[in-house]
Amino acid sequence: MSDTSHGAGWWIASDGKWYPPHLHPDAPSRAPAQDAEQPGRDVTSDDGSGSPAGQPAPPGSAAWVPPPGAAPPYGPAPAYGPAPAYGPAPAYGAAPPYGAAPGYGAAAAYGSPPPWGPTGGYGAPPGYGQPAPYGAPPGYAYPPAWGVPPGLYVDEVLRVPLAAWWKRLVAILIDWMIVGLSTLVIALVFAAALGPSSTNQPRQSSAGATFGALVAFWLILALPGAIYFAALNGSNRGQTVGKMALGIAVRDAQTATPIGFWRALGRNLITLLFSIPLSIPYILDSLAPLWDRRRQAWHDKVARSVVVDVRP
Repeated sequence: MSDTSHGAGWWIASDGKWYPPHLHPDAPSRAPAQDAEQPGRDVTSDDGSGSPAGQPAPPGSAAWVPPPGAAPPYGPAPAYGPAPAYGPAPAYGAAPPYGAAPGYGAAAAYGSPPPWGPTGGYGAPPGYGQPAPYGAPPGYAYPPAWGVPPGLYVDEVLRVPLAAWWKRLVAILIDWMIVGLSTLVIALVFAAALGPSSTNQPRQSSAGATFGALVAFWLILALPGAIYFAALNGSNRGQTVGKMALGIAVRDAQTATPIGFWRALGRNLITLLFSIPLSIPYILDSLAPLWDRRRQAWHDKVARSVVVDVRP
């Protein structure tokens, strides 16, 4: 037994080992002759197999015997007979004819619709009451849930913040500077136009003529300011240049809408009248927002206006 072949006749068994020829299952069971192992001898066995003496018979011969413990050789595979013939497929009969579809009965006749009676009259629509007055336009009023910022006074009618007195003061000072410069230019032009003619004529003056000249001159100087305040305070913005700088505006005291040109003009003319008698009424008018509950000056009450804070 060996792991490799050592020459002709060695065979491999089912355990993977190589065996010598005399251990083949087809070899004779007797021991090999002693003279078969001697080299140079050509001895023929007498078993009829034709193999030299001392050599096992080749596999497949009648004298071949498997060695002890070796698996028996596999015989020839059995012959399979011819496959059975299949008969013809059975014939299917013709399908039975289908009968005629059952007839449906005639549809039931619908009766004539009942005659329509007169429709019931609709009652008079409910009368609508008088619509509620509109309050301040959106964007001005502070909702109660928001609260009021500290230092801000909200009007009890419009629910909008009112302008502080110091903002009104600073705004009117800015506007006075603008109006004063334009009025100075007009006064210089007016003086230049009247100067040469007055020096060539003899002076004839009286108290009435002097007063009339002063009033005329005052009205001429007040005209640019009146147009300036009426046009800007009566606009949709309700703001002069000074009010734009301070973030305040003139609005109607009941609806918070613009007051228009003519109401703004009357509002300004009242301040001009207050400034004639030594300007004392004008000073009181300017200080009135400090103690008024709606922070209105006297000219605001006459014109039915308030000054609101649009940038609190």
